Amino acid sequence: MPGSKDGGIEWPDLPDEPEGWRELQKRARNEPDPRKLEAIIAEMNELLSEHEKRAAARATANEAPEPASPPDKAKPRSNPE
Repeated sequence: MPGSKDGGIEWPDLPDEPEGWRELQKRARNEPDPRKLEAIIAEMNELLSEHEKRAAARATANEAPEPASPPDKAKPRSNPE
């Protein structure tokens, strides 16, 4: 299976992975300073949040209902009195 190897683990290449995600993963794995790691994780969360928003917008655009057809022009009812 194609993908990236990291410490004996092969990570698959995902088709919809956010740009910069792998670099952030690598930085997080290699960061010994807890404060810097916290900042990296915050960056990762922001990246994922933006990615989810874009994905939701694309899904909504793809699922947009077709415009309603104009109502039938019904003949006016006569008022029997």
